[in-house]
Amino acid sequence: MINVAIIGAGYIGQVHANTYKQINNARIFAIVDSIEEKGKKLADQFDANYFSNIDELLNDKNIADIDCIDICSPTFLHSEMAIKTANAGKDFLIEKPLSLSLEEADKIIEAVKRNKVQAMVGHVLRFWPEYIKAKEIVDSGDIGKPLFAFSERLTVTPDWHVNKWGFDEKHSGGAALDLHIHDLDYLIWLLGKPVIVKSQGVYNPKLGGLVHITTNIEFKNGFSGFAEGGWSFTGNFPFTMVLRIICENGTIEWVFRAGKNIEERNQKNDLIVYRSDGSVYVPNVEQKDPFLTECEYFINCLDFNRPIEKATIADGRESLKLTLAAIESAKNKNTVYLK
Repeated sequence: MINVAIIGAGYIGQVHANTYKQINNARIFAIVDSIEEKGKKLADQFDANYFSNIDELLNDKNIADIDCIDICSPTFLHSEMAIKTANAGKDFLIEKPLSLSLEEADKIIEAVKRNKVQAMVGHVLRFWPEYIKAKEIVDSGDIGKPLFAFSERLTVTPDWHVNKWGFDEKHSGGAALDLHIHDLDYLIWLLGKPVIVKSQGVYNPKLGGLVHITTNIEFKNGFSGFAEGGWSFTGNFPFTMVLRIICENGTIEWVFRAGKNIEERNQKNDLIVYRSDGSVYVPNVEQKDPFLTECEYFINCLDFNRPIEKATIADGRESLKLTLAAIESAKNKNTVYLK
């Protein structure tokens, strides 16, 4: 049994907590949140211990009983939480983005290596059934090499950030680091190393900086990709995800629209493959909650002493690097060349 402490009782912390409840070899041991009412409520829900901050957790007499920490805190706290967790010798899963800067990311990676702990970043598209299936089809070569990929993520302006921390660019990185990074990470996973980035966007300092951004990417292997993301939508605009991959002998497409946020993520929308010969087929996609797949993978790596090979902290750094380049390009209206 792997005992988990969750830092952050906000929206994503609650999603993770409800996910661990479904994993047989995981148990929520503690909830950490600076807002006592919210933290205790979630802790009571899972018969867990409550702590007001990470230092209180790490100095507790029962700290040896905790096997790992799931960091679901606001982004600006990621670096502090990750480094303290690693220094305490605890393995951890950290929500994306890994940090707000490459300097912070490198400090986290150094702490992980120095303390010989396992770490994983919550890039959940790598565990999302339709995104996995699309990559499997591409990798199989069944419809030839990929030529171009498009990935989109759109939502209404978030109202789930406590004290509206997400609308402070220096605390969240805006929609680019909070939302757009999902699709940029997937394009890296699908197409390889990015080398040229050109972005543009809509900037609103009252809503976190870049509230809508589009990014053109050229990859080292000659492939190209385009991602779009934003949280500037209003009213009842549905949470939207689109994936479209053009290959030599066909096209893969998936369109998802439902709900205000990811609460309706289990709604089934078919992934469709359009072949060049005119045939159309819908591949079988196992429907499993992506957060369950993600957290289950993390727990099993620890429980069975396996190395974490998916959504590693190195992957997290690469996705952060690309997203920061996209932000730079959009703000400065230039092309960024990556080394």
